[in-house]
Formats: sequence, C-alpha cells, structure tokens
Amino acid sequence: MDYLIEITQKERMLYGENLILLEGSMREFLSCMDMIRKYQKETSGWDPVASCSARIKKADSMTEKLKRNGLVPTSYNAIHEVYDAAGVRLICPLIEDVYLIVSLIRQIPGITIRKEKDYISHPKPNGYRSYHMILQFPLRFLPAGFACDVPWLEIQLRTIAMDCWASIEHQLKYKKDISNSELMQQELKRCSDEIASTDLSLSTLRELIAASEQGKEKEV
Repeated sequence: MDYLIEITQKERMLYGENLILLEGSMREFLSCMDMIRKYQKETSGWDPVASCSARIKKADSMTEKLKRNGLVPTSYNAIHEVYDAAGVRLICPLIEDVYLIVSLIRQIPGITIRKEKDYISHPKPNGYRSYHMILQFPLRFLPAGFACDVPWLEIQLRTIAMDCWASIEHQLKYKKDISNSELMQQELKRCSDEIASTDLSLSTLRELIAASEQGKEKEV
C-alpha cells in the first residue's frame, strides 16, 4: 500500500539528508503494519485498523517548537532533541483494536519504545482521547554513515469516533475571536464523553455478535 507523505522545499532545507531516514522509518513501520493487518484479517476475519496516515512535521511548525524549547532550529535538533518529526496515525474501528495493535507493536523485533501515553484510559481535561507511543523502528537498509541516527516516530492510535472528535476540536481550537469559548469547551468535553460511551456500546455489540456466532457453530 502506498502512502502520500507531503514534503515541501522548506522541509528539505530543515531536515536535510535526515529526511531520507524520516521517510524510510515511516514507510518501514507502515509496511510492517500492513502485514500485521493482513495476518489479523486472515486469522480472525477482522481488520483492527480502519486507516493509516503519515506525515513529516512541517518546517514552520518544527522551527517554532524548537525555538519554544530554547533550541536552535537545526536538522540535528529536529531529529534528536524532539520526537515528533515523523508521525503515523492509526485509526481503529473499536477500543479493543487500539490496545491489540499497541500490544502487537510492542512485539515487533528490534523495536525501541521510549514513551507511551494512554489518553484513552486517562483522557486530557478537554476530552481528548488517544494512545501515543514514541518509538524507534529498525531500518533494514541504512545508507552508510546513518547507523546510529534512526529517528524517533510518534505513533497515535485512536478509534474512528475519537478521530472525528479530535479533527473537529483541532479546527475549532485555531479559530480566532470565538465568543463563549468556555461554553464551547464544555460542549466539546460533553461530546467527548458521549463518543466514549458510543465506543463502549459498539464494543459490546461486537462481543454479542461474536458470542452469537460461536453459539451457532456449537449447534452445528
């Protein structure tokens, strides 16, 4: 499967030759995820990932972040001092699929996990829910001289419902001159709680369907 990763001249100037590693690391990870998805679908009849996307952090955004952290905006700092130059988002149908994929990612040979944050079990105050991982994915084909420079990847996993909420919240957050912003935040939090309830209900429905299918198999 091919993934479109948007890169402009600004990113090429900021990341330099490290851009090869950022792209390679994401594509290697996504290729591995494709195999995991195919295996899970073949063995269980269920694809635990609805969709994947990947991105290189925009040069302007990375430059701003580095300066905010008191760092000079260089290629080295963008790769080694912060951990989200390359990002992958995995959208899963249900909550249990998120945790299944997290477990399978941990089992990938040679992977290094630096940090995990479970914002599903422990949502942010504004209602944001997602599972975050910072990891290094082993590269099979490294150019000479890059052996110690495998970049970190930021992985976000969430359900379809969580992703819908996060996309709307992201757009609203950057609107200027919003009246009644406090009311908006309250409504977003309420919507997040309702979405979490819907995710749980969908998981229950899936369990009921699975139990019904098992019952039919026993009758046969």
